[in-house]
Amino acid sequence: MTLYDVLGVSQDASETEIRQQYQELARQYHPDKSAVEGAKEKFVQVTEAWHVLGDSQKRREYDDQLKREKLYQEFPVSEELFLEDLERDREEGVYLHHCRCGGHYTLAAQDARNSTEKEVVVACDNCSL
Repeated sequence: MTLYDVLGVSQDASETEIRQQYQELARQYHPDKSAVEGAKEKFVQVTEAWHVLGDSQKRREYDDQLKREKLYQEFPVSEELFLEDLERDREEGVYLHHCRCGGHYTLAAQDARNSTEKEVVVACDNCSL
């Protein structure tokens, strides 16, 4: 469950939408105003979600974390490397790294230059190790 799920908003919700939803849920689950079982715990969850999603810097960091977690779930990660760890094949215009299965991880030099991401996931051309 993500912090967005806790507040019941979508990941692309505006700051205003997040604030409004937080205020509504905080009123609904405030321990002094709610007799609902588990209200205190829900209030704590809602407040923690607001502290992250209500702060633009913390929200960006959280979104980056969600993105990394999603990538790691979709692709098996057997190694984490720096670009300097890869061999450069200037003729082919690619960076290579040998996989333990005998295949290669291949990253086009153009993709490496144009990437706006700090991390890039590259799959082996021969396996799913």
